[in-house]
Amino acid sequence: MAMHAVNVQDKWAWVSGLLAVGLGLVAHMVAGGSAPALPVLLALAALCCLAAQLLARWVHGPLILLLISGVAQQLLHFGFAAFGGYYPGSGWVEHLHGVGQSPGDAPAAAASSGGSPHIMLYTHMAAAILTLVVAAGATGLLRRASLTATKGNTA
Repeated sequence: MAMHAVNVQDKWAWVSGLLAVGLGLVAHMVAGGSAPALPVLLALAALCCLAAQLLARWVHGPLILLLISGVAQQLLHFGFAAFGGYYPGSGWVEHLHGVGQSPGDAPAAAASSGGSPHIMLYTHMAAAILTLVVAAGATGLLRRASLTATKGNTA
C-alpha cells in the first residue's frame, strides 16, 4: 500500500477551516457572545475543515469564496449562539461603549437577543473578509513558490 503525498492546496484548506473558526470565535466574543464548550468548538472546527477541504477542489473565484466565507461565519454564529450562550456585559465592545452605565441602563432587547446585532454582524463580516484575505494570500504565495520550484527543476 503506497502512501501518497498530500497536496499543498489540501493542507491549506484545513488551515483555512481552522482560521475561519478561530476568527469567528474571536468576532463572536468581541461582540458579546461567549465561547461554547471545547468539545463543541472542536466539532465545529472539524466540520469547517471538512467543508473547506471539499470546497477547495471546486471553488476558486474570490467572490464565491467571499460568499462561502460569509455563509460559514453565519453558520458559526448560529452554532456559537446555540451552544455558547450570551452573558450581558461580557463582550469587549460592550465594555468600551458601556463606560459609566449601570447594568440596569442596558436595553432589555439587547440583553435578551445576545447583544448588539449590528456589532455581531460587523465582527463576523470582518472575520469572513479576513479569512478570505489570508487564504487568498497564502494560496497565491504557495502558487508562486511552486512555479518557482518547477522552473528551478527544469533549468
